[in-house]
Amino acid sequence: GVTTTMASNDDDYGLKAYQDIQAQLGLWGEPSPSPRRKSPSASRYNDSVNTPAAFGASDGQEADNFMDDDEDAIGRSPNLRSPEEEVVNNHQEGPVGVQTPLPAEHDDTAMEHENYYDGDDHGDRNTAHVIIGDDSDSYGPYHNALLTFLQSRERLSKAYSAVQVEDGDDDDVMQEDNEELAEANAAGEEAEMKFLSSLAEICLLRGSQDGRNGGRSATAPAAGLCEASKNEGNFWDLMTALREGGTDSLFYCVNGESPPDLLLNNDPATMVATSPAEVLEACLGEDENGNTSLPLQRLNAALSWIEACLGRNFDEKIANEYKNSSDPILPPPGRRTMWPATVESMKRKGGKIHLDAPLQHMFGDRSTSPASVSSFLESEDEANEARLLRACFMLFQAGRVEEALKLVSDCGQPWRAASWIGGEPLSSDGSGNPTRAFWKKQCRQISKQMARVTQVGNSPQESTRSLHSSIAYEAAILCLLSDDVNNALKNPVFQTWESGVHAVLHAERGIIVDEVLMAHNNARIEAAEESQTHFPYVGTEFDALDATETAPEGCDGDLGAALEQLDSSLLDEVREGSGDPFRNGMSSFLVGQNAVKEYIEECAALSIAAQNEDEACFLRFIVHLVIYIDSVLPDFSSQLSLPQDVSAGGDSNDDSLCELLLLKYISYLSTRRDLWPHVALYCSLLSVDNILETYSSFLINVHSDQERKMALQQARDFFPEGLDCCILRNVVREMIISDIPWQHAPGEEGTPAGVNSADARKMRSIHWLCYYPEHWPDALVCSNQLLRIFLLTEGVGTEPSDSNLLACKIFCDKMLPDDLADVAVMQCEQNDGHVPSSISFPMAQNLRKEYISIERFLNAHTMYAQFLDVLANTSPTHSSKSKMAGGTQNEFEKGIADKMERNAFRQKKTGVCKIITKAASRASDALMEVISFSGGWLIDENVFLNEEDTEEAQSRSHEMSAIRSLFLPKMVFMLYEVLDKTASWLEQVVYDTLIQFGSGSEDILLSLFSTFDESDRSNNDEVTVDVLTTSLAAPGYWHSKALSVASVIGNDANNQVLGSDMELFQTSIAESHMKLGRCSKFDSLFDC
Repeated sequence: GVTTTMASNDDDYGLKAYQDIQAQLGLWGEPSPSPRRKSPSASRYNDSVNTPAAFGASDGQEADNFMDDDEDAIGRSPNLRSPEEEVVNNHQEGPVGVQTPLPAEHDDTAMEHENYYDGDDHGDRNTAHVIIGDDSDSYGPYHNALLTFLQSRERLSKAYSAVQVEDGDDDDVMQEDNEELAEANAAGEEAEMKFLSSLAEICLLRGSQDGRNGGRSATAPAAGLCEASKNEGNFWDLMTALREGGTDSLFYCVNGESPPDLLLNNDPATMVATSPAEVLEACLGEDENGNTSLPLQRLNAALSWIEACLGRNFDEKIANEYKNSSDPILPPPGRRTMWPATVESMKRKGGKIHLDAPLQHMFGDRSTSPASVSSFLESEDEANEARLLRACFMLFQAGRVEEALKLVSDCGQPWRAASWIGGEPLSSDGSGNPTRAFWKKQCRQISKQMARVTQVGNSPQESTRSLHSSIAYEAAILCLLSDDVNNALKNPVFQTWESGVHAVLHAERGIIVDEVLMAHNNARIEAAEESQTHFPYVGTEFDALDATETAPEGCDGDLGAALEQLDSSLLDEVREGSGDPFRNGMSSFLVGQNAVKEYIEECAALSIAAQNEDEACFLRFIVHLVIYIDSVLPDFSSQLSLPQDVSAGGDSNDDSLCELLLLKYISYLSTRRDLWPHVALYCSLLSVDNILETYSSFLINVHSDQERKMALQQARDFFPEGLDCCILRNVVREMIISDIPWQHAPGEEGTPAGVNSADARKMRSIHWLCYYPEHWPDALVCSNQLLRIFLLTEGVGTEPSDSNLLACKIFCDKMLPDDLADVAVMQCEQNDGHVPSSISFPMAQNLRKEYISIERFLNAHTMYAQFLDVLANTSPTHSSKSKMAGGTQNEFEKGIADKMERNAFRQKKTGVCKIITKAASRASDALMEVISFSGGWLIDENVFLNEEDTEEAQSRSHEMSAIRSLFLPKMVFMLYEVLDKTASWLEQVVYDTLIQFGSGSEDILLSLFSTFDESDRSNNDEVTVDVLTTSLAAPGYWHSKALSVASVIGNDANNQVLGSDMELFQTSIAESHMKLGRCSKFDSLFDC
């Protein structure tokens, strides 16, 4: 029985408090004060300027409106529209992956799925596929619902932090703070309810027969997806119904508490003067504080939930009534009389109808099958009668009794309606049944008799047909009216797990009502016997039970014990719910206690061990369930763990169950390009270490510029401030050291000519650090690192080609911003602490010097290669035009012709010398800039500053030293080569002139040298021997410059730079000294 005492529960502050705190804290989704970076107090889940909280939402839209009443033309909330619909409705681009799917030749999905789900099943943990088919358009609504929930939780957390109870005895202040806490609690409950109800709505819409995969024409995979989605929706709907009664109602005794007794608000035995209806309200209704005993509250919530589930099922079947269904739910619309065909037949044949004929006939012949128990009806009437009673039975299951009564009355059987309304207790105004107990007693007796009819000849296989005999449905209705669970579960009409659960919960509630009314009636009988009055209280029943009769026994609100009655059903579907994991979850939360923990851990183990893509939707389900539990009950969530025989793989053994599931789910989302926009939000729920590792691994595979911007913006929105920079450091460094080829995104430019795909991928990795200026110092670090890798890998040659350094040059010229080094230094100088482990200003200057050093070297090498190319294609010799033949010229004409020839020759030489000297000057100046670089070329000043002692800093210093040792000697010899070859080429010019013009060549050469003389000599001054070393066209000038290289090599910065090559260099310098001696004098230079 039930125990009488007063029950208590938490206060319910209602919606107004939620709205007040919302107004107090301002709107969610306010943009951050800076377009590039949120303020330190900005919300992690707040909408940013660039990324709406919900994909496809317009600017300024509140994220919390996701679950408001802004429905579309067919009644769906915006969160339930598919991404394709959002794009059409909003006329804007959706998530990259949805709107730009990979073409077949570049489809990463199949390959990545194969990599993710490879391997065999683990151990004996085999389970049927929960979801069959693709469910991609439902991931977005899940993501948006979770985002809204997290935004709400974050706001409430700030509200809790803001409420501080002041010290002292100021009652007004304490009262105000208590009210604010109460408002925050109410708002928190409202946020939870929105989250759970949104997930229910998402799944139920997905599973609706009106969905794109619904209908009778659906394929088997689509039908499986539809059924699973509906079951998942029912699960979330149950969570919503139980949560409405408080956290204790949803998570019933999960921490090992003893289940509370079912308590009544009042003792019915003390209320003999009160009518039965008012007694029920006083004992089982809410007390003055709005509270109800927790077991009774959960029972009421569960019963309302299962009735809603069955009601949706009925409505769906009615909707299919108009879709060419072969089994209509309702009888013909025109039927308004009872059994018209049978009555007409009896009129023709004569005779009469006895309503008890089926039962009398049945008990007379025990071998009769159920198909013939209503054989006195014509077949048409029997079918319509069965459909009528089936519809009424379904309405009774849905708790819509008034509709059932109206339906049966409209079909010409008002007597049935009258026979079904006897369960209403008598009220003070005279309504209700004064002999309710007797009516229910009769219902139980008829139910038992009909049970004998419906059970004969019925096997579980026969019981799965869609339409049974009319008496089977009538018996089922009576089972519900009389709380006869035993016979109900043996009736083939109860074909589903939901039908069985409803029969159990309905009976449990009815038995509690009967016990209260029986206690009240017994008290009235005792009062009448004690007073020996002939006028007992109205409605007192003295013969409610016979001496030998016992009333059905309930479980006192223990839903776990009540649901055990399902084991008596003949159908596996009713007993076990066909092994459906969502139904198992509903049972677990109805039972509560340790069943919840066992269910979650078992589902988590199956999901983590799953190797099949078909399980992804169930993984999504369990992930969001555990996320919710971790948010509202962190202590209980910390107790959840995988079984000892299940391994999560990798180094995740120390992670919580929530983390393990999130890692698995994120891993799946990462394999689906259309789901990439959802990865960041779920990563934000991980620990910082796991965020760094997981999101870094994800970003490594994101290549298109648009997707990179989206992924990075989400990281800045959702992750702790500055963590995006740490992630990018990991991503870029990992991509730099790997040799994976570049996978082109659709429409993306190809690999630069002459660069292999792996090097191109490395170069493009730096773009990750170029979207926001605060990342540019790290971009400079990684750019230098990549350049060092290229230089140490490729080397450099002295051939007239720059192909060996092509990757370095393309990287600097085409991949990096022009002002990268300067902006990076400026950012370090203005560092405001937003970037963790930021680079110091002196270190940034050192990095800029390194970058400029390499950039100047690459430029010098380009100039050097161009010089060699010019030198190879420009000849120092050419033939003079033949003098005019014949003897007709006089001496004067010959003189003019000779002078013209000399001028033409000199002009020709001047032109080619300009080409060579210009190329040589550019190359030598560029190479000299490198060799004489201030402070030394590629000398790591960080060694002397001793600011950092990390492994990367040490590696950088060693690499710079290696590059300097490798390339600086080559640049010295490259410089000497340019100078020496230029001088040799000009000597060929001198020799060619002397050969063609003999002793008259001196004037031509001196005139040529004067043209290129860079000294301050006036045009009227006499040409001196100095012109042989000051003119760019004179070989001596270049030999002199070659000698000056020795002084540069001898300075402190470049001391010992040549090492073992010093002897060769000294030999070359000695040769240049000899050549200079020959070319700096007229007689030796012009001596053929």
